[in-house]
Amino acid sequence: MNKLIKDVVHGYISFNEKLIDIINSPEFQRLKNIRQTSYNSLYPSSSHDRFTHSLGVYKLGEYAFDHFKENVSKDYADKNIEEAFWDKTKEIFLLACLLHDVGHSPFSHTGEYFYLRKRSESQRVYIYDELMELVDNQDFSKQFKNSIIAESVAKPHEIMSSIIGIKKWLSSSLKEDKELFARMIIGLTYEDCSNIRNGIYNALIFLLNSSVIDVDKLDYLLRDQIMTGFEGVGIDTERLLASVCLVNQKSSGKEKYHLGYYKNALSVIENVVVAHDSEKKWIQTHSVVSYDSFLVQQCIKAIESVYCKKKNTSIFCEETLGVRGIKTNKRLIRLLCDADVIFLAKQIEQEHHMREYIDEYFDRGIRKKAIWKSESEFDLMLRELGDSDRETFVEWMDELASEFSMDADGFEHSVIINDNVLKEITNEQGLKDKDADLPETEKSSARAVFESKRQKIEILKTFAKKNNIDFNFVITWSKRFKSNVDKFKKDDILIQYKNFERPKAIGEIISTYSLNEQSSISGYPNVYYLFYKRTANNSVSPVSFIKQFVSMINETN
Repeated sequence: MNKLIKDVVHGYISFNEKLIDIINSPEFQRLKNIRQTSYNSLYPSSSHDRFTHSLGVYKLGEYAFDHFKENVSKDYADKNIEEAFWDKTKEIFLLACLLHDVGHSPFSHTGEYFYLRKRSESQRVYIYDELMELVDNQDFSKQFKNSIIAESVAKPHEIMSSIIGIKKWLSSSLKEDKELFARMIIGLTYEDCSNIRNGIYNALIFLLNSSVIDVDKLDYLLRDQIMTGFEGVGIDTERLLASVCLVNQKSSGKEKYHLGYYKNALSVIENVVVAHDSEKKWIQTHSVVSYDSFLVQQCIKAIESVYCKKKNTSIFCEETLGVRGIKTNKRLIRLLCDADVIFLAKQIEQEHHMREYIDEYFDRGIRKKAIWKSESEFDLMLRELGDSDRETFVEWMDELASEFSMDADGFEHSVIINDNVLKEITNEQGLKDKDADLPETEKSSARAVFESKRQKIEILKTFAKKNNIDFNFVITWSKRFKSNVDKFKKDDILIQYKNFERPKAIGEIISTYSLNEQSSISGYPNVYYLFYKRTANNSVSPVSFIKQFVSMINETN
């Protein structure tokens, strides 16, 4: 018998007994305590979780697969694709839809990059090696390694989800089923798409994990709109997913199969891009969301400094997501979720050097505030400057981000600036100068970086003194907003017309509005936020900040 589960977005969703057993498992139930987004600091009602999102992705995946199969069977009736192929492929695809987030860390994307901190003695990222060993396929490993080199590797939670899914639910499956399952979750398509079966596999991989439109993104766009109350455009998922098909881009007489949509999906595709752009531009990169993510990361780092004393250990690992867990400092950590991080953060002693940020996370009244609030305001502030001064300021910020990132874990886009940090880098440089084993060239290079960092800290210290504010800053940064409409230039989305022999890239057909030129200043890839302790008596405006700050940089230079 199937079981019905009522969902706020999609209504009733039907699951068979095998899937209900998965949903009832501790590993999947854990997702009820993993917040879907980091938007809660901006939209308090956005308390939805990865559990309901996963059910929603399954629902959309089932609808999409059924229509995809129907359309492919009609368009390629001469290929005689057997039912057994469709049945097995559907089983793996729906399992991937349901489990695509089972490896998510506490606080979702804010926490997932801590998976990359646990390394083997060889300093290789263990989750990368683990996935390749589980899939055990040379072609897969070669492609996966190339994606790492090209810095297009799947997100950490996708890799972890694949690992957990294979170990817990596909351990006795065929190798090719494990490979297909992993490819679907991490978005790694087969290189050979000249035969229709691989073409179908690749189309389904894109349906779950693509750069523009997939069932994962469709569910979170719909769910985020409902739960945040953020007013966005309507998305007709039924019309869109009923139009999904397989297209053949024949090239030099060779078959080349790819995911496509019939032309009646055009209006919905445009709406999806607009909805995604709006969420990305006005919520994901908002200063409040950025600072909340920073505080969560500091809480996690404080927890690991207390509970993970051994080298190369982390509470963010495969073991802590399961029932058995790990024991660290006499505390058992298992089925790790948001509540665990919050609880452990509360236990940090008052004397801990990161307690300030833990207190800020729990007490919103003492949080630092951003001088400017959004990317648009950042750009307006930059436009107050002439070309030369604007270049000076952005280069200064880019150098600061680069220099301080050398000391971070690689994934953090934030830096703390205060007296303690100045003392730390001064002591670190002193130790390097005394190290007899270091060559002089390396010492000289380290001194140059230290001096540059020291000068930047001193400028911020002088700025704080002049404006009667605490010398205690946090700077965060992120990539500038870029509309997804630009991705239409690639062949990620193809439109099938009955009257044309070849499918058309959507970029050739429609021209969705793009705010890229209007909302950005060409050549500056990052947006920065500067946070400080603001009071009623020491508020700093963006315009007064930028003019005063650039003047101080020029004086130093």
